[in-house]
Amino acid sequence: MQWLNNGSTAKSEAQTNEFVRKVILSPDFAQEHLIGFDAHCENIRLDNALSKSSFQNQFKESAVDILVPSGSANVAPVMFSVPGLLHRKLTTVISDAFNSSLSHLFHFSPFKLYHQSPITNKEERVFGEIYTSDAFLDEHEKVQRHAPLPPDDLECKREKVVAALMFSSDATQLTNFGNASAWPIYLMLGNLSKYIRAQPNSGSMYHVAYMPSLPDSFQDFASKFHSKWKTQKAQIITHCRRELIQGVWKILLDDDFINACTYGMVIMCIDGIERRVYPRIFTYSADYPEKVLLATIRDNGLFPCPRCLIRSSSLSELGLPQDIAIRIDKIRVFMRDKVRAARQLIYKCAFPITGPKVDEKLKDHSGVPTENAFATRLDCDPSRMLVVDLLHEFELGVWRTLFTHLIRLLYAAGKGSNERVTELNARFVRRHLLSGYLH
Repeated sequence: MQWLNNGSTAKSEAQTNEFVRKVILSPDFAQEHLIGFDAHCENIRLDNALSKSSFQNQFKESAVDILVPSGSANVAPVMFSVPGLLHRKLTTVISDAFNSSLSHLFHFSPFKLYHQSPITNKEERVFGEIYTSDAFLDEHEKVQRHAPLPPDDLECKREKVVAALMFSSDATQLTNFGNASAWPIYLMLGNLSKYIRAQPNSGSMYHVAYMPSLPDSFQDFASKFHSKWKTQKAQIITHCRRELIQGVWKILLDDDFINACTYGMVIMCIDGIERRVYPRIFTYSADYPEKVLLATIRDNGLFPCPRCLIRSSSLSELGLPQDIAIRIDKIRVFMRDKVRAARQLIYKCAFPITGPKVDEKLKDHSGVPTENAFATRLDCDPSRMLVVDLLHEFELGVWRTLFTHLIRLLYAAGKGSNERVTELNARFVRRHLLSGYLH
């Protein structure tokens, strides 16, 4: 107790109990093991061990090259190198996942799940996992029937399986004060149940990369290179940020990954069986500002949805039959030819990035003059992989904005407004108490 109540106030009774029960009372605890113990030396040993870990060695630092327009027809565009991309090879991450301690829980063969009512005996299809979805069933069937084998292994008889890749990313502010930030990309496997993936300590989420931001030196460079920097600064920076995130993904979607998607990659799984694994991107979870960058569309443009071509004037019809029809009939498709034509106008003819000439090519689908890495490398439409993010789009978005507005209304209600806000707070306290009793 003297150790607990002296020194740092960060020590708690719970931590002390855990230390006594798990360390001192542990059957393998021996006092002689601590002879000559020094905490500082042990921390150095841990740091040295971490620096030699295979996980850290898998990360590689690369520079992302982005093409910067000159603003003059007689001056060619130049590449600007953005340093600081820390990334792992996707094929390495997938191999690690298929050999992890959770891989024995992977579902290699998808199936349909049904629930039979004990009252009516009626069967109903249950949707809830990636490996019970029609998308996984269709992709699995395509792989079994049509996926080619590599030219050097045409007689391969290994089992063909699909690796359901689920990416996510979110730019994060690391401190309350200052500019320290990180922009990580994570990967999960849909072959694993969502109930396991949702556990914070499951270890089912894999670090893929940490994206860099445009450095301060970029503005110094662009202000001298672009002839119309003073009048077009904002649109140039926005355009180069789009180029940066797509440049990151062009590096991640490397030749080894493309080859794995085409011919599969042979992995010795944890059960001792070699399988030919075909990676497929099923979902990408991100907030709206990042979805705009990934789908290469305008932020809150005429057609603001990254998945379909619904007009912003029709957003009030959300959930109505005509809204559902638009989602089905007017799915967004990446317009390669229009994007290339727009880039020609910017990089060769020196037209403004948001000028009328470029706008004429892209306005009808709210596109931007940036080549999409997923479309060019994987020949797929990026809009199909972008899914609803309830945390960012509702809980921290629409609902928080609405609730803030309701509180402002209470304050603006005139006489007795403070009492109303106090009553609202009291009701929330009672609600949380009741929630605690129920759980």
